[in-house]
Amino acid sequence: MELSRVGYQKLSVVSDCIFGQTNVDHPVNDSGFTIMSSLKRSSKAGQRIHRERPQPESRAQFGLLEKKKDYVQRARDYNYKKAKLQRLRQKALNRNPDEFHFHMIRSHIGDDGVHHENTPEPDEDTLVQKKLKNLEDLKYVKHRLNIENQKIEKLKATLHFADTTVAKNTHTIFVDTAKEAKNFDPVKYFNTPKEVLDRRYNRPRISTLQSNAITNAKSKSDVKQADHERRKMYSELLKRLQRAKELKVVVEKLEVKRNLVESRGKELRPKKVAKGQLMKPPVYKWIYERKK
Repeated sequence: MELSRVGYQKLSVVSDCIFGQTNVDHPVNDSGFTIMSSLKRSSKAGQRIHRERPQPESRAQFGLLEKKKDYVQRARDYNYKKAKLQRLRQKALNRNPDEFHFHMIRSHIGDDGVHHENTPEPDEDTLVQKKLKNLEDLKYVKHRLNIENQKIEKLKATLHFADTTVAKNTHTIFVDTAKEAKNFDPVKYFNTPKEVLDRRYNRPRISTLQSNAITNAKSKSDVKQADHERRKMYSELLKRLQRAKELKVVVEKLEVKRNLVESRGKELRPKKVAKGQLMKPPVYKWIYERKK
C-alpha cells in the first residue's frame, strides 16, 4: 500500500510538470532531492555518450572530417555555380552576332582577365562654354567681349597700366669721373623711393610723399582707405581679364563651329588636326578650293 502511494505521488508530480501546475508541493525524500529530479538522474544513467567521429590519423593532413552540414553547404555552392554557368552558356548561344553595345568600345580586358573601364577623355568645354554653344549666341558673345575689353582698358588707365606693354626706355646719366659712376645712387639722384624707381609714370619725389599731397590724405585711415580701394580695383581687373579670356575662347570655338557648318555638303571636307581643350579651340585644316 505504501509503494502504491509513492507511485501515485510520482505520477502526480509528472502530470503537474506537464500541465504547468507548479504550485504543487513535490514530495522530498531523505537525501534532500525531489522525486522528479531523482527520476531525471536515473533516466540519464543508461544513456550512451555520443561522440563525433574524428579524422583518421592517416588523413590528418586534410583537416577536420567533413560532416553532413559541411557537405550540404558545399553541395549547394557547387550546384549554384553549375546552374550559373549553364545560364551563361545558354545566354552566349542565344546572343545575336550583330549585337553592339557601347560598353564594348568603352572598356577593355586587362592582363588579369577582368574588364576595366576606359579612362574618359577630358572635357573640351567649360560650364560657360556649354551654355554658349549655339551659333545664335555668337553676336551676343562678341558684344559682351567688346564691353569687357573697354572696361579693362578703363581700369588699366585708372591704375596707370596704360603703358605696361610699351618697351622700357633707357635713361642715361652722364658723370664726370669713374668714381662718381661707381658711387652713383639713383634714389638720391632722382629723390624718389626705391619702390617706384622703375616706373615711367607716377614717380613722385620723397618731399611730395612726406607732404601727403599725392593722395590728399590727412591721416592713416585715409591712406588705408585709398589702399583698400586700389586693391579692390586690382581684384576687379583680374576677374575681368579672366572673363575676357574665356569669352575670347568661346568666340573662337563658335567661329570654328560656324565654318564647319558652312562646309557641310561640299566635297572638300576639313580635316581635324588637333583636339580642342578647355581654353583652346580645335584646329581644322581646310583644303584650298579654287573660286571660279
